[in-house]
Amino acid sequence: MTAILDIIVPVFGTVLVGWLIGRSKLLSPEGLRGLTNVTFYALFPALLFRSMSRVRIEALSFDILFVFFGTGLLLFFASLPLARLLGMKLGEGTVFALSVVFSNGVGIGIPFISYAFGEAGLVPLLMIISMNSLVMLTLASFLIEIGQQASSRESLIGKLGGAVVTMLKHPVIPSIFAGLFWGELCHLIPGLGTPVVLDRILQALAIAAPPCGLIMAGASLAHVGLKEHWQPATLATALKLAVMPLVVWLSGRYLFNLDPLWLTVATLNAAMPAGANVYLVAQLYRTGVGLATNVVVLSTGFSVLTLSATLLLLGVQTR
Repeated sequence: MTAILDIIVPVFGTVLVGWLIGRSKLLSPEGLRGLTNVTFYALFPALLFRSMSRVRIEALSFDILFVFFGTGLLLFFASLPLARLLGMKLGEGTVFALSVVFSNGVGIGIPFISYAFGEAGLVPLLMIISMNSLVMLTLASFLIEIGQQASSRESLIGKLGGAVVTMLKHPVIPSIFAGLFWGELCHLIPGLGTPVVLDRILQALAIAAPPCGLIMAGASLAHVGLKEHWQPATLATALKLAVMPLVVWLSGRYLFNLDPLWLTVATLNAAMPAGANVYLVAQLYRTGVGLATNVVVLSTGFSVLTLSATLLLLGVQTR
């Protein structure tokens, strides 16, 4: 119960503040874009760089990637025939499948895990985040392009290559690897380290990252709202919030025997609501936009309950 008070209430209380700000028009769509840019291009990179710079590569366990993405790919491909049964074509069905497996690991996941476990919990989370967009969004883009019957093989490869480059340009991923590289360099060269003044600047930005990310998430929900296709969106939400974390926990616990903290972080990240990138992919290809919108909204709302239950079932204590 203490975990709910210490983690759920602060996290989703801040999301609610963001939603109220968005609904009251204190933060316009243009202002929200500005806040999003500041958060993603300054605050989160500082937090991620600073966290990963303290990690040694030999301390990383890559089993968590097999657990999370093995589970994710299994559910993704299992969701495609289900979408077909619901009458969706490949493009919209891909958006449905992506909604089931793509977590909001940055905007909500990073604040949530940092409040719960501090920097120790961010390490496994950032390993997942560093690969999530590259694996899942590239796969989704490929299938949607196939569904839309790209004019030629070259044009398909060109579009997918452009999508990969765009993902790699996202400030989150370079920040993770830059921090890891800098940490290894400082470990190899005696006396080398982040200057104190620069580290204080990074620390100030890092402290601001979680609340700004949560306010951004809440304000985004206020500006989006619910659309059509709520029935399949409800099904995708149930699969995202209940089935995915259960399968991640089972595989991490019984197949890979993950470290308890890493297993907990992987499970909680799997239980996060659908990420905004699902909506962005749908908008980019103009397919399943209403479905993606509803899954993001519904899963964010219901995740208050499911994440609370997950914390209790995992026995997470913060006091």
